[in-house]
Amino acid sequence: MRALVSRVKHHTSSSPLRRNIGMTLGRQLLAAFAQFLLVVLIARELGPEGNGFYAMAILIPAMLANFLNFGVGPATVYYVSRGDFNVHQAMAGNLRLALIVSTAGVACALPVLVIWGVQLFPGIPQGLLYLGLASFPLTLLLAYLNTILQGLEDFKAFNLTVLLPPYVNLVGVVIALHVLTLGAEGAMVAYITGQLVGLMVVFSLLSRSKVTREKVDQSTSLAVYARRTLCYGWKAHLSNILAFVNYRADIFLVNFFLTPAATGIYVIAVQIAEKLWMLSQAVSTVLLPRLSAMHQNPKARMDLTNKGFLVVSGITASASIGAAIALYWLISPVFGEEYVEALPAFLWLLPGIIAGAGSRIYANCIAAAGKPEWNMYSSIGVVTINVIGNILLVPKYGIVGAAWATSVAYCFNAVVKGYLVRRLPDAGFGSVS
Repeated sequence: MRALVSRVKHHTSSSPLRRNIGMTLGRQLLAAFAQFLLVVLIARELGPEGNGFYAMAILIPAMLANFLNFGVGPATVYYVSRGDFNVHQAMAGNLRLALIVSTAGVACALPVLVIWGVQLFPGIPQGLLYLGLASFPLTLLLAYLNTILQGLEDFKAFNLTVLLPPYVNLVGVVIALHVLTLGAEGAMVAYITGQLVGLMVVFSLLSRSKVTREKVDQSTSLAVYARRTLCYGWKAHLSNILAFVNYRADIFLVNFFLTPAATGIYVIAVQIAEKLWMLSQAVSTVLLPRLSAMHQNPKARMDLTNKGFLVVSGITASASIGAAIALYWLISPVFGEEYVEALPAFLWLLPGIIAGAGSRIYANCIAAAGKPEWNMYSSIGVVTINVIGNILLVPKYGIVGAAWATSVAYCFNAVVKGYLVRRLPDAGFGSVS
C-alpha cells in the first residue's frame, strides 16, 4: 500500500510535470523559430509556386507516416509508461516493425506515383514527389523510436531528438538555396538530412539507456511485443489517420481545385496558425505518459486533464489574438506582398485552432484511459465535415472557404471530445479547483 501511495504521489506531483511541460514548450519554441525561418526562407526564395511544390513534396512522407504507422508510437508511450515493456524490448520491437512497414509502404506508394502522380498532384514535379517518398522510412523510424523516450518521461533526451532535425534542415536549406541554388529539390534533400541526424541521435540515446521497470517480463518475445503493441495501436492509428486527413485535407483540396500558387499562400496561413498549438502539443506530450501511468487513480487523472484543458484553452485564445495583430502588420514585410491573401484565411482558422488545442488534451485523457477507439469514432464525423466543407467551399470562396470548413471541423471535434471525456469512469468533470 505504501508503494502504491508513493507511486500515485510521484505521478500527480506538479513540480516535475511543470518542469517537463516547460522544457517541452521551450523546445517547441526553439523548433518553431527554426521552422519559421525555414518557412520565410523557402517562401521568399522559391515564391508561391515553388513553396507550393515543396509543401506538396513534404506532404508525401507526412501522409505515409500517418497512414502507415499503425499506432506504434502511442502504443509505445502507453506500454512503456505503464512499465509493461523496457527500453530494449521496445527498441528491438519498433525497429522490426518499422522495417516491415516502411518496406511495404514504399513498395505500394511507388507504383501509385509512377502511374497516377500527375493526376493526384497536378503541377508538381515528379522528382520532388520521389524525394518525398525516399524520406518516408526515416520519418517513420524516427517517430517509432523517440516515443520510447517519451514513454520513459525522459523529456530532456526526447526534446533533443525532436529539436535537432528542424535546425539541421534549416542549415541545409540555407546552403541549398543560397549557396548551391538547387531550388525545391535542394530543400527536400535538406529535409532528409535533418531526419537522418535526428535518427542517429535517438539511436545513440536509446543504446546507452539503462532504464527498466521493475515489473517488466524480461522473457517477452518480439512476437508478443508486436501483438500487444498493434492490438492497442490500431485503435489509436485509425484515429490518427482521420486526424491527419482532417489537418491536411484542406491543403490537398486547395491544390486540387485551385493552383500550386494558391496552395503556397494558404500553407503560410496554416503553418502560422498551427504554431499556436505549441502549448497544447507540449502539454499533451508530457501528459500522455503521465496519465497512462495513473491508471490506478482515474479520478486524479481526470482532475489533471480538466486543469490542463482550462489552462491550454485560455492561453491559446490569448495567443491567437496577439498573433492576429502581429500578422496584420508583419505579413507583407516578412513574407512579401504576394502573401497578403493569407491573412483572412489565417483569421478564419483561429476559432478552430483554439478549439483544437483543448480537444487535444481531452483526446490524450481518452487514450490514457485505454479507450483510443473513442477518439477514432469522433474523428470520423470531423473528417466528413472537413472534406465535404472544403469540396463545397474551396471552388467558390478559395482559401478562405478552406479556412471556414477547417475551423468548423475543429470546433465540432472539441464538442465531441468534451462529451466523450465525460463518459469516462470517475470523470469528475465538475471537480476542477
